[in-house]
Amino acid sequence: MNTSQINQRIDELEFKLQFQEDTIDSLNQALISQQKDMLLMREKLVLLGNQLESYRQQQPIHDGDRPPHY
Repeated sequence: MNTSQINQRIDELEFKLQFQEDTIDSLNQALISQQKDMLLMREKLVLLGNQLESYRQQQPIHDGDRPPHY
């Protein structure tokens, strides 16, 4: 292999390495964004669950009553 071919292969490897670094950075940013979204959704789900439980506790319980859809 001559010097020109070696330099060409090095250039190709550097290009591939830069592309991989850009891809990894892009995927990392997407993962960070998704993690933030999941944390926000988890907080909202907990709040919704608390609201539902509060609503259920406020409703009177009648053993013999039929639900309204009957």
